[in-house]
Amino acid sequence: MLTIGDIAHRTGTSRRMLRHWEAEGLLSPAAIDPVSGYRRYTDAQAGRVHAIAALRSLGFGLEEIRDLLDPTLTTPRLLESLRTREDELARRIEADRVALGEVQRRLRSIEEGLQMTIRTLQLHPLPPTRLAQLSTSVRDESEIGHAVVDLSAQVRTRMAAAGRPWDGSVVRTYEAAPGNGPITVAVGIEIPDGEPPAGLVPTVLAAEPEGASITYDGALTDEADAWRALDAALEPHGLVTGSRYRVLVTPSTVTLQAPVAGAGNVTLPTPRTPRRECDRRSR
Repeated sequence: MLTIGDIAHRTGTSRRMLRHWEAEGLLSPAAIDPVSGYRRYTDAQAGRVHAIAALRSLGFGLEEIRDLLDPTLTTPRLLESLRTREDELARRIEADRVALGEVQRRLRSIEEGLQMTIRTLQLHPLPPTRLAQLSTSVRDESEIGHAVVDLSAQVRTRMAAAGRPWDGSVVRTYEAAPGNGPITVAVGIEIPDGEPPAGLVPTVLAAEPEGASITYDGALTDEADAWRALDAALEPHGLVTGSRYRVLVTPSTVTLQAPVAGAGNVTLPTPRTPRRECDRRSR
């Protein structure tokens, strides 16, 4: 007869798993020494171990395996179990196919973003900009996209109520408070002169003596990936982005801007990168 070590070695199954299957009623030793408690198995039981392992590899649960190995199992019950598992595997394959498509989309987005960034990256001062805007605070990066959608709708409503001509161009800003403070999200329109539409708050984005910008034609596939591409493009220059991020959206382009400083310059606040989670719904 075989010891538990023998059958484990012969079948490629761990002793722990054999004991677990025994506890679940799937595998009973042929004999147990009443004094030492050592388990003994017959050569033929290696076949049952292989059968259990094979069914586990197909994703069947222990309860299902118990039914499938029951000598009284009928053909209709076997077919039902196999068809159920077939449906589960088909759903998993479809889910994996969708996930693969998303991973491939992200890869294309990042690769295209890197290429676009290399072509359009500019290092230059960022000018002061007079805006009429609405703003709100969010607790973390995951809430930014929803905040942008809501603020954009409010700006659109106020522009319509004021009867002001507008082509849909907006300026979005994201700024994280030091530490783990809230993130201020704002959406507004440029107003070089004149009074802002009623309900919109006038403000001025301060000039930044050192900044970086990249411009994309058309809408962004994924804004977060575009910011990552900007960070990657700045690394060879020894630069990092600052704490307030601007997104200039026109009907034909999207421009990302941020203040920059040397990577070793500790005077520039280290951002919590709130713009990362601004998803495509914010466009």
